[in-house]
Amino acid sequence: RPASTAFRLQRPDGVTRHVRVIAEPVLDADARLLMVRGAYQDISAQHWTEVALAATRDQLAHTEQESAERNRLALQLQHAIMPPAGGPLAAPGLRVGVRYRPAETEHLVGGDWYDAFVLPSKQVLVCVGDVAGHGIQAATSMIVLRNALRGLAVTGAGPAQLLTWLNIVAHHLTDQVTATAVCGLFDPDTRVLRWARAGHLPPVLVTGEATTTLPVIQGMLLGAVAHTEYEEGEVRLEPGDTLLMYTDGLVERKGASLQESLELLVGTARQSAPSLEQRLDRLLTHSAADTDDDTCVVGIQVE
Repeated sequence: RPASTAFRLQRPDGVTRHVRVIAEPVLDADARLLMVRGAYQDISAQHWTEVALAATRDQLAHTEQESAERNRLALQLQHAIMPPAGGPLAAPGLRVGVRYRPAETEHLVGGDWYDAFVLPSKQVLVCVGDVAGHGIQAATSMIVLRNALRGLAVTGAGPAQLLTWLNIVAHHLTDQVTATAVCGLFDPDTRVLRWARAGHLPPVLVTGEATTTLPVIQGMLLGAVAHTEYEEGEVRLEPGDTLLMYTDGLVERKGASLQESLELLVGTARQSAPSLEQRLDRLLTHSAADTDDDTCVVGIQVE
């Protein structure tokens, strides 16, 4: 029966070639061997191509393993510093709910962050931010900014001043990081929310009469310039009112303008919900966003 084999051949000049030999018997009518017919082929080029492909496959497998490890570390960093997003957070005069959805694609672990805590003054600071980029660098930069804001907040400064200081941190104390953020400071005694934004999307206010985005106030994204100042806005919240802060992962749609995406968000937020948590769940479920990015939404409801 036919046979084939390959072997390595070294020529007298020291050059190594890889050769394949193919042979088959030729039989007579009585099945007796008459001759062996064969051929040989120089397969050196094919051999070295296969060697190169095998090396490439090994390198790709190693790269994928490294990427998976970097992603695992980024996720651990996110989970280590993020406050729990399960149940409502305890705050005087407020019910604070959070929903966070990580990117579906593992290597797109991003820099979305949020925070909500009670200051020594009994005021409540609520913030949402988004560091540009993905992976370990975005996650570590997010940690720097979030922790810096926590430390600055205990000074008693307002949201605009806090973002001014946070911009200095982003510009001088990180590796060319840029980020957006929105920061609100709620006074439970007056029910007044002071807020400022650094290149971030405006919050959405849901009241018994209307649902709309807050008037856009000026504020450059964090880290873009060495020094900038931020405008501050105020809104008085009535019992039952809900304010929503979110990252662009909730609204971004390919081929749609930002205004169209915000109108869809406002329309979804306008629908009545039995509780703050159910409203947040609906926003995530019915989000029209079609980009694979982290999504964070924080809701505060006046009690």
